[in-house]
Amino acid sequence: MSLLFLVRHGQASFHADDYDQLSTRGVEQARQLGRHWAELNLSFDHVYVGPRRRHRQTLEAVAAVYRERELKWPEPMELPELDEHSGQDVLTRSLPDLIKRDPVIREMREKLRKDSDTVQRDYLRLYQKVTRLWVRRELQLPELEAWHVFRERVGRGLAKMTETGGRKKRIAAFSSGGPVAAATGFALNLDDEKTLELSWVVRNAACSEFLFSRDRFSLVTFNAVPHLTDVQLLTFI
Repeated sequence: MSLLFLVRHGQASFHADDYDQLSTRGVEQARQLGRHWAELNLSFDHVYVGPRRRHRQTLEAVAAVYRERELKWPEPMELPELDEHSGQDVLTRSLPDLIKRDPVIREMREKLRKDSDTVQRDYLRLYQKVTRLWVRRELQLPELEAWHVFRERVGRGLAKMTETGGRKKRIAAFSSGGPVAAATGFALNLDDEKTLELSWVVRNAACSEFLFSRDRFSLVTFNAVPHLTDVQLLTFI
């Protein structure tokens, strides 16, 4: 049997002009993961990374720790299938119409203010409300990748990683919360909505482990953060 270590990126730049950039905290989260793995003397046969800058920056922060300690770190391979789903674009494009016709969503949007102490919580509630409608196929956005198509894409990516030849391999992959949830959904045979709900709780720089062979893909641990011992480093957004 072989192991896949699937990592969500460190904290990105919420409410900045460019979200796809790790915050200072996000870099430290990733470095803590690198230190944890290095102390466990974990070595990897293959490393994969999604196409976003935040994916690559998380990988690079982990790899830097390995290089500092003169430990082996394979050349990473970019895998487009590890990209995040279209949830953010769904929210942006559907919100103007939803505000007009849905009083609950209109109230949620009016409550959302950047200077509020609860801005992250309020944003997450609005995001969850809208993306749940999307996953239920109650929003018509043909120009965006649908949720079921996203899950199929991640499935193809998992197949590419787990079809790597040999036994007792260790693979590390750096992605986003959506692909982590999708992989977990496949392992546990979850439906679309339950898989979406999982994506909301994946912590930054959390690692989920999967045991796999030619005919098996099983969850070992989900959303693990033993490397983040400082409560200030425990983030979701």
